[in-house]
Formats: sequence, structure tokens, C-alpha cells
Amino acid sequence: MSTRRVISLRGLYLSALLALLATFAALVLSSGSGTGQKETRKTIEFGSERLVAWEQLPELSGPMCEFMPVSASAAQLLAMNLSAPSSSPATHPADGAPPRPNEALRESVAKRPPATNISDPSYAYSGIAIDPIRNEVIMSEENLSKIVVYDRMTNTPPSAAMSEPKRVVGGEASFLEFTCAVYVDPDTGDIYAINNDTMDWIPVFGRDQQGNAVPKRKLVAPHTAFGIVMDEQEKEMFLAIQAEHAVVIFDKLAKDQDLAKRVLQGKSTRLADPHGITLDTKKGEIFVTNWGSSDERPAFTPGNGGGARNGPGSRRKDFPVGSTLAYPGSGKLEPPSITVYPKGAQGDTAPLRVIQGPKTQMDWPTSITVHPDRGEIFVANDTNDSITVYPADANGDVAPIRVIKGPRSMVKNPTGVALDLVNNELWVANFGNHSATVYPVDANGNAAPKRIIRSSPIQQPAPMLGNPHTIAFDSKRDEILVTN
Repeated sequence: MSTRRVISLRGLYLSALLALLATFAALVLSSGSGTGQKETRKTIEFGSERLVAWEQLPELSGPMCEFMPVSASAAQLLAMNLSAPSSSPATHPADGAPPRPNEALRESVAKRPPATNISDPSYAYSGIAIDPIRNEVIMSEENLSKIVVYDRMTNTPPSAAMSEPKRVVGGEASFLEFTCAVYVDPDTGDIYAINNDTMDWIPVFGRDQQGNAVPKRKLVAPHTAFGIVMDEQEKEMFLAIQAEHAVVIFDKLAKDQDLAKRVLQGKSTRLADPHGITLDTKKGEIFVTNWGSSDERPAFTPGNGGGARNGPGSRRKDFPVGSTLAYPGSGKLEPPSITVYPKGAQGDTAPLRVIQGPKTQMDWPTSITVHPDRGEIFVANDTNDSITVYPADANGDVAPIRVIKGPRSMVKNPTGVALDLVNNELWVANFGNHSATVYPVDANGNAAPKRIIRSSPIQQPAPMLGNPHTIAFDSKRDEILVTN
């Protein structure tokens, strides 16, 4: 009689997970068989991963793992380099040589059609930038990893399925993946894109590039960069970095592995999972939105060797950002906030002002922009389905002076907000309903948009799969849970 076990694994990539499950299925189905001998249970090391637990289950009437053919012995599978990247010699033999066993196994898995596929075929807008000079709106798209460009006056009719963009940039050559924010150069029309998680590059494209275009240049960025703003007077680029709780400033034309000019980071800054960033050029102030999750870490000192993501052994050893390794027990969660600094701030500099508290109505403030002439800041609150507006000199627990929210407004999980200062319009990228919506700059309440750009029919739901990490199945409610 065969014995079956449940194997609990953590931190393996999908390909390795499938292969390992097949391995243990083979071990189990070929091993046991009524000898009555007591088994020795061991912890098996697979590089930095390990088998953490197994337990015996009752017999099942059918095979436990049907999703994958078991074509290699346990000894063969354990000898394979299952964690090797697909471009390594371990998985790609010389031309004309037969494929190695692990490559054949991967190809076999890759060819099996999925039983179910949950995906979003439409653009899910995340970041947004306006080019009033060329009359265009540029959006980063996190679902399909694209940059989409529309005419600024595009208005999708209610009966239309979608509006066609003027051009689209995306593909393997473009270095775009989970693209969360964009910036457009007012002089050249160049587009800067921020990749938040899996691809630590900032690619830059010319205004005429489209399709699977190779960037004009690209800069290695710190991991989890999210927000971007430029100081066109000083020709500097400001990036908000989530995991490092930092603002990093580069030369505007930085490329490849150019070093940052300065870094704002440390306990006194009160940066806590920063996302959005904007610049008031009139007053010379930086505004940063913070989700609130943070940990204490050593303050930045030039030449400290970088953090866990960018330190020794990483792709970028020379990036001058403090350690990502928090002190034990130092994690904390504070209310969301807006922190304000002088434009030239660096090191462990305390904010000039902090907007924070229940009256602010902020909830996952993801993007921010400033209207210097009106003296107002506009914040997109992802999980509150709202745009909140504050005086630029606000401080403390202050209520917004205006809030755009409600079904007529179509604001749904907004992750991008931008101002067209030439045409006095407010733009919102709504990740939750495939739309970008446009309002008068003084819009308030449940205000209907002036214009709408949609990438799908109105009734089509948005799965809101943005960089999914792990999944679980709730058998009681027959539901799939996905973390993003």
C-alpha cells in the first residue's frame, strides 16, 4: 500500500514547486509498500530553501498529483539544478545536444494548459502624466506592463467598448514590468517609467517610440521605487522608495549604474512606506505620501555599502541606500501621512510639516500632485476610492478642503493623479475600473467627470491583479484569495 504525505514548502518559485511536488509524489508512490519499517524523517536542504514539515494522511482513492507527469526518478530530480535561471548552462545545452532532464520536465509542465486562468485582458491604469504641449495623456499600465498614450481630448462614449490609444510601448525589449508611474519631459516629450517590483530599471523612451521598443537609456533604480517627480530647474530626478523608506535624488539624465546625488532617509524623516512624491517649485518643497508601515534602520551614511537588496552580492553594490534589514522587533504601523521637506533635504532630516490623523480621511495615499498657483495638494487614496485636497501649507490632523468621491465620480481605487496646469484640469488613473477620469481643478463631492478614457466596456469588472504574490483556496467559501 502506498503512503501519501502533505509537503509544506515556502519561498520556492513556481517551476521549482511543481518539480518538487512531482519528486515527492514519485518518492512516495515508489517507496513504501508495507515493509512495516519505521521511516526516518529528515529536513532536506535545497539551497536556501528547506522542507519544513510533512505529515501522514489517510489513503486516497486516486492519485494525489495529476497535474504533472513523473518522468524522472527522485535521485535524478534531486541532482538537477531546479533553481537555475532559464538562460543558464544548466538548462540550455549546446546546440544539437538532447535537452537535459530538468529542461524536459519544465517544457512538459509549460505545455500543459491551465484548468483555469484568471487574468485581465484590459489596460489597468496605474500612473498618469499630462503633456499639454503635445496634447497627450500618458499612462503606465500595471496589468499588461505597458505605457499607453492617448490624445488628451479622448472621451470614450458610453456605448463604446474602449478607446484606442495613439501608441503603446511594451514588450521584452522595453524593460517594462509592473509599471506604476510615469513622467513626461516637457521639452523633449521623453517618457520616464517606474517599475515597482520585479524589474529594477527606469527606462526612458522617446516620444515617437512605440511597440517593443528598446529604451533610449535606462537607469538601475533601487528596489521598490514607486513615485517620480522632476526638478526641471535643477535637472534632478526624485524617486520615492517603498522598502528603503527613502527619497533618492539622481541627475535627470542618469543612466546605467550612475550613483545618486543624495538620499533622504532615517528615523527623523518619518518616511514610512513612501509611494507618491511631488515638488512645489514655487516654495521649493517636496511632498511625500506614506502608507505608514515602517521599520527602524541605521540612517544613511555615504558609502555604507548599500542595503540587503543593493549590498554585497546584488546586481547593484554601489547604490548608497541604508540597510533594508530592520532591527529585531522594530516593525511598526502608523497612520498614513504626507511629509514635507525642503527641496534640498538629505540624510536624516526631519520634515517641515506632517499631515496625519483621522480627520485627513487618507487611506493608502498612493499618488500626490501639487498646484503651486492655487496652493493646493491633491492625493489619490487607493482603498478609500477618493481624491482628497488640502492646503499646501497644512500641518497636523487637518480635514481636506475638498473630496471627490462617489459613484458618479467613477473614482475607483485611484493610484495615479496629475494636474494639467495649462488647461486647469485634474486627471485620475483608476486602477479599479479600467478608466482615467478628468475633472475641473475645483471639482468636489460626487462630481461627474468631464471626460472618460476607458480600456474596457463599462460593465467589465476589474480583477485588480497587480503583482500577485501568493494564493490560497478557501474550500468552505469556494474562493481563491490572492495577495497583491
